[in-house]
Formats: sequence, C-alpha cells, structure tokens
Amino acid sequence: MDCPSIDTLVNFAAGLLGAGIGGLCTFKGTKYAHRLALEKEAAAEHEKMVTTLMLLRTEIATAWQIFLDEIGSEMLAQAADEPYLTVFPIGESPFPLFNSAPQALNLLPRDLAQDIVHFYMRAKGLIAMIEMNNRDYEQALQHARRLLDSYQARAREQDRDMPEQLQQEIFQGGVNYMAAMLGMGDIAEGMRGLARELAPVVQRITTAVDELLVPHTNRMG
Repeated sequence: MDCPSIDTLVNFAAGLLGAGIGGLCTFKGTKYAHRLALEKEAAAEHEKMVTTLMLLRTEIATAWQIFLDEIGSEMLAQAADEPYLTVFPIGESPFPLFNSAPQALNLLPRDLAQDIVHFYMRAKGLIAMIEMNNRDYEQALQHARRLLDSYQARAREQDRDMPEQLQQEIFQGGVNYMAAMLGMGDIAEGMRGLARELAPVVQRITTAVDELLVPHTNRMG
C-alpha cells in the first residue's frame, strides 16, 4: 500500500485546521451573539424599570400633593373626632399609571416595590373613605336645607322675618346634627389616620426613586 504524499498530508492537515478554526469562530460568534442578546434584554428591562419608576413617582407625588393642598392639611389640623364638612370630588380612575403597569413592579427593588404597593392599597382605602364622607356630607346638607325650609315656612305663616344670622345658625345646626348621626367624626378620624400613615411612605418612595434615578439621569446628561 502506497503512503500518502507529503502534499496530501499537508492538505489534509490544513483542511482539519481550517475546519477547527471555522468551528471555533462559529462557536465564539454564537456565544457573542447570545451575550449581546442577553445584554440587550437586560438593558430593555432596566429602561422599562426606570420609565416605570419615573411615572409612578410622578403619579404618587402629584396625587399626594393635591390631597394635601385640597383637604389634607386642613383636615389634619382639626381636633380629634371632628367631622370634615367638605365635598372633595374624586375622578373615576385616580391611579391610571399604577393600574396599567402591575408587571413592571417585578423589576423594582423589593423594599421599594412593597412601599409602592402599600401606598396604592392604603390610598385606595383613603379614597373610599373620602367618597363616603362626600355622600354623608351631601346627606347632612339635604337635612339642613329641609330643616331651614320648615323654619322659613313657619315664619311666613306667622308673617314675620327671619334674620340672616338665625337662618345660618339653623342651617349649620342641621348639618352638625346629621353629621353626628351619620358618624362623620369617626370617618374623618379614619381619614386622618390613613393620611398620617401614608406621609412617611410617600417620603420613602420619592427619596428611593430619586436615589435610583440619579445615575441614569447622569448618563442621559
């Protein structure tokens, strides 16, 4: 049997070496592409987390500031068990951002996610109490109007005038009476309790989000 020539052996070795190098390059290329895909996916998730944090922080801080400006500060300054005799209208969907991005909470740091969920759950409870307070106050106003109407009708029957101050006293007395009957003082005290509970939660959320977003903001700048 004839032995392969030197040229044949060299060509064979070169072919094996070329195939090996080609296979190694293909493997490295595939590995590099996979790593790039993972990095791209991680970057997209990070960007989603940053966007979610920015939106939720805005929603939370804005809602809290509106509450404080409109009724919160005044209500917290009241005496214990004093009813809050004001109607504060609530929108149909007060937290659209939170309701539309529940999956994104999985991307947030655990403690921050817990604080955010805590805020929204207790804030929804506060909204329910505000709506109850609104209904009760409207009922108290209706009672006071009927009471004043009856006094005014009696005054007309007796052909006598009713001073403006007396009318105001009768009306306010009717409101206060019905507010007491409806337990509006207890509702207001519950609202104040939730407001005091939420204040430090809002502070923790805004501080934590600001600290997390500083590096991202610096990179964007």
